[in-house]
Amino acid sequence: MTKKIILFLSYKIGLFVTSFLILLSCSAKDPNSDGSWMVSLLGLISLAGEGQTTVEEPGLRPAGVYSVDSVSPSVVMENSSFSIEGKNLENVTEKQIFGEGASKFLKFTEVTNTKITVSVTLCSDSPFQIVPSGSPSGNNQISIPCLGSFRYMLRSMSFLLGMSITPEAPKFSENSLRVLRSLGEIEFVSESNLPEGIYLDKNSGEIKGIPTETTGNEYRFYPIRAVLKSNPTLKIQSQVKMIVLTEEEKLNRTCHAFVETSTCRGPSPHRCSNSNICYTSQFACEMDIECGFSE
Repeated sequence: MTKKIILFLSYKIGLFVTSFLILLSCSAKDPNSDGSWMVSLLGLISLAGEGQTTVEEPGLRPAGVYSVDSVSPSVVMENSSFSIEGKNLENVTEKQIFGEGASKFLKFTEVTNTKITVSVTLCSDSPFQIVPSGSPSGNNQISIPCLGSFRYMLRSMSFLLGMSITPEAPKFSENSLRVLRSLGEIEFVSESNLPEGIYLDKNSGEIKGIPTETTGNEYRFYPIRAVLKSNPTLKIQSQVKMIVLTEEEKLNRTCHAFVETSTCRGPSPHRCSNSNICYTSQFACEMDIECGFSE
């Protein structure tokens, strides 16, 4: 490409010099030309300029004007995908459609001229805003709410039989609860029955009560979801890991420190009655499925 440009410029310069010499020669033979040779020269330069064509660099395309016709679904969730349909979408970027910083939350996974599949990894603090057109006049943005996740306490819930539970409330990421409630009334639902005496508050999502049965000296998982009443397909899910013990079961699970022996070495050896394993620290003891209580 560079070689073609150099040849083109050399041709133009040669044409200019040749024209100048011819006109200068004619002017010398005709003393009454009165400067008309200069006018003719400028005319030749003008004609040469009109015939010039624009040379595009290879690999560069002029940005086309795209348009977004529809987005489906209209509410998205973390770790899910949604699609954008429209025209001239093939060369559009995340930044053009969603603005600066969008790549932190989503990415294009499949792109054609009429459809883009978008993968959501995280929800932002506010709904995603889609610029529906590459045209300056297309400034009415499309708002797409994103529902994040929620969880309960990071550690497993451990309760004693017959003892009142301190209410455990769900913790939501960013503004996912506010976004969900802005769409309508929600309720919290457990997909399986909690231990007898423990219940889930449908309005707040708090876990409360006084357990009246154990979980058989083992941890159990209970899936919980926050659901939009008017549209149960719009939901965000979590789960709790829970154990309910008798006093004796708790005692057998409690991790105790003891003096280092020849068979149990470490900076802080621990063990519990349920296991014959020697743990190098209290944390390691509490993480074992057979143990899990600290005094």
